[in-house]
Amino acid sequence: MERASTERMYYPDNERMDVRLFTSGSSASNPGLFAVIVLLLVRPGKAIYETCSGKTMLKSGGLTCLDRQIILDTHNKLRQSVAQGGVANQPAAANMMELVWDQELASVAQKWASRCILAHDASRDVARFPVGQNIASTWTTRTNISPEPNFPQQITAWFNEVHQFRFYTTGFTPATGHYSQLVWGDSYLIGCGYSFYYDQSKGYTKLYVCNYGPGGNIIGARPYTVGSANCQPQSTRYQGLCGVKSYTYLDRLCSNEPITSTTQTTVNPWKTFQNAVIAANIPQHTNNSSSWYYYG
Repeated sequence: MERASTERMYYPDNERMDVRLFTSGSSASNPGLFAVIVLLLVRPGKAIYETCSGKTMLKSGGLTCLDRQIILDTHNKLRQSVAQGGVANQPAAANMMELVWDQELASVAQKWASRCILAHDASRDVARFPVGQNIASTWTTRTNISPEPNFPQQITAWFNEVHQFRFYTTGFTPATGHYSQLVWGDSYLIGCGYSFYYDQSKGYTKLYVCNYGPGGNIIGARPYTVGSANCQPQSTRYQGLCGVKSYTYLDRLCSNEPITSTTQTTVNPWKTFQNAVIAANIPQHTNNSSSWYYYG
């Protein structure tokens, strides 16, 4: 049986990394033992490049069209809920952009995910702009598991840092950096990667990487401008978000797949704290030690 108990930080190759253990326990939606940890890059330094030494790759090579669609829907519904003032203690946004898929960001994210490294990619920036990055990882010793990703679960875990985020006073902090990047108003491009591999020290591991551009989490800046949506064009898909100029929207991102998915986040479940999944309130331990552990 594992327990959550410590907080630690390390600084490899000039990149500041905060690793903070919040909880371990179980919930109705995610049964079994797991832990919630924040990995957050504050400033890029020297790149870390390694292979999956000592690990066995089981699934990699990019996301399906439906994966991409679910990632976009989940992010944009969460951004929409904030932009419209529907999240407790968070002001509405005047400049929250709709996120659209960017293949260059996705390629960089996938390359990093395929290295099986639970750390941030210090060389993720592209020629167009600096790039923000959120990472999550889950692992288990169970063998009867699906190799497929569950991006909505990880994206929601990043978003749940909102419960520690105070818009006017917090600013950028490692403890809430996933959330602030997720709702950074000027970020409008996203690309993600995923890998599933076996690690002898942890078990079957799923690694999620999402890159955002232009990157957020600028020291001293707030995530977005407060106010009602005041931009042209406005998004035709997500009311309250700003549309991306000169971007050709398809009626369906996936021509042969549904525009919605039963796994995507429900609309605006963060109206009050009581309706949200709050990691800090999860029990500290469980007897089910064969289920998923979670880092995010």
